[in-house]
Amino acid sequence: MFDPSSDSKRKNPHLKPVPDSTEPKKQSNFGLYLLLFILIVGGISGAYLTNSWRDKSPIVVHPDGSATLHPEREAELQKAIDEINKAEQYALRATADGYFPCYSCPDGKTTIFLYIGNVWRYGSTKLGEKGRYPDGNYGADDLIYVVEFTGNIAECEAMEKTKIFNYPLLPEARNRSFILPRPPGNKIDR
Repeated sequence: MFDPSSDSKRKNPHLKPVPDSTEPKKQSNFGLYLLLFILIVGGISGAYLTNSWRDKSPIVVHPDGSATLHPEREAELQKAIDEINKAEQYALRATADGYFPCYSCPDGKTTIFLYIGNVWRYGSTKLGEKGRYPDGNYGADDLIYVVEFTGNIAECEAMEKTKIFNYPLLPEARNRSFILPRPPGNKIDR
């Protein structure tokens, strides 16, 4: 069918084309480019500040050709080894008679009565008390952190497991009307 308006648009160069509403409008990508720029600059700055992009070799080459670890790298190694070798196996013990949360109690019980000195939880850490519990929150009130064994982390974890598994044999565990499989503050055997 002949449409005179469309024919005149093709032939008359002075008429402006009417925008087709089905074509999507082009949007400015300025916001996206600005966000990418900020992320890239922030990432580079963060990497530089955290020392990951500095031109620092992990070794020092001496005039005679021998090489040693850079002193900062040596210090990092020594700190990692010290953490492995200076671990602790600890117990969290009650400092007052009372009810404490119980994660291993039968029949949906949520608390258990402990006497002063009873074990609530066994654990092990490479970080010490302040590293393991920085805010002093042991998981319940009226508990004290008692170091029971020191050694490397493997020895401390072995001691922790031994104590968790042997907990039902302790007199404090056997004096109840039910036997717990692990201390009340240990959710699992591991």
